Amino acid sequence: MRRVHPPHILLAGKNCHEVRENLRHLLDPEAIKAIDDDIFRNAAGLFNLGYEHFLFAKGLSKSKWRQRISRYYYGAYNAVRSIRLVYNGHYSQYSDDHKKIECFPADFPERNTYLNRLSVLRDDRNLCDYDHTANISDLVNDPDEAEDLVEQLFQHTKAYLIARGVNL
Repeated sequence: MRRVHPPHILLAGKNCHEVRENLRHLLDPEAIKAIDDDIFRNAAGLFNLGYEHFLFAKGLSKSKWRQRISRYYYGAYNAVRSIRLVYNGHYSQYSDDHKKIECFPADFPERNTYLNRLSVLRDDRNLCDYDHTANISDLVNDPDEAEDLVEQLFQHTKAYLIARGVNL
């Protein structure tokens, strides 16, 4: 798997916010701002990657329900990654990061809805991607419901990131 390669702020440590704080005493305010700007650029990149997945899913035929669910999930997953990067500095490219699809800041709009529904979307995505016997009726959320959920998530994510200074 191709990964982000050094030098890169996301690889400077396990958490880029902690790296920034550990360097604060060595760097001038301009350098700290450059770190924050780089974090924000990466958050915008994750948001845009997720939105690309979302738009791709929206353009698929209704008969491609497996692919629609899968891309809606990956859209949501990258939106959540962008939130976590800005909120607490967390970034990972490892598969266990998918378990954090439900990790939202306490002040995120409709947080409880997303806590519940995104884990279900992940289960639906797993069904679509890995279970050859699955039928559309096996999904908890049909693709149109998933689309509505993820579209709403992107609206909230965009407002959340912009309010924190991310340029989208």
